[in-house]
Amino acid sequence: MHAGEHLGAEPVLPYLSPELDGDKMLVGANFASAGVGILNDTGIQFANVIHISKQLLYFQQYQKRLSSLIGAEQTARLVHGSLVLITLGGNDFVNNYYLVPYSARSREFSLPDYINYILSEYRQILTRLYDLGARRVLVQGVGPIGCVPAELALHSLDGSCDRELQRAAEMYNPRLMALLEELNARYGGGVFVGVNMQRIHNDFIEDPKAYGFETATQACCGQGRFNGMGLCTMVSNLCADRDTYVFWDAFHPTERANRLIVQQFMSGSTDYIAPMNLSTVLAVDLHKEQMRT
Repeated sequence: MHAGEHLGAEPVLPYLSPELDGDKMLVGANFASAGVGILNDTGIQFANVIHISKQLLYFQQYQKRLSSLIGAEQTARLVHGSLVLITLGGNDFVNNYYLVPYSARSREFSLPDYINYILSEYRQILTRLYDLGARRVLVQGVGPIGCVPAELALHSLDGSCDRELQRAAEMYNPRLMALLEELNARYGGGVFVGVNMQRIHNDFIEDPKAYGFETATQACCGQGRFNGMGLCTMVSNLCADRDTYVFWDAFHPTERANRLIVQQFMSGSTDYIAPMNLSTVLAVDLHKEQMRT
């Protein structure tokens, strides 16, 4: 992850990697799984999705493995001092509620009720993370899901974003931030730091040239309309200069876009990251550490 790189940290290995052993365990681990959501029925069209409940079990297992390496007390200190990044929610809209017209979830819930439901589930996930020792959790909101090339390819004639998906993100994000504020009031301080991914991405999408991009609608790698159909493969169309594209493939930003996103993580105002940016988090944590010693 570019945030870790920006902080000067070694890249973390996937938790299930056979190489994650010994000293590498002390650096951290990546528990993420592509296509996963807050809900267990999100991403069922993808094989081998590791649901968030299983990821949390792996986090617990990881701590047991660490304990046998450095002892329980040191493990607790290490986990308390770690930065945890969690990105959930977008797939619960794109790959669930709006996956197909009249999806099971959209028949079961109106959009506001669905948002209530997924946030009540997310509350349990974040509470569990806290119970497992996480004390600095960076929680990414949902980005402009209606503007990704995959959605433009399906729903847009002229490159304008899909209104319904944008409405979902705009309704969900402030509610997520309110949930994080509520959890912080309960646990104290800035345990949960919310990132306004929609605001960060919107800067690029509304004025790509201001950030040195040529296009925010076309994917660099893909096929079909807006290069947004299907996966990026060996036979896909590939752009000449990926640094001029906001999107690498149908869903994901390019490396250059990610680096700009991380700059906002580090030094963005509270419009982008709240209650404080990562530079402030690091300064606060360093001060706490100095007070202890």
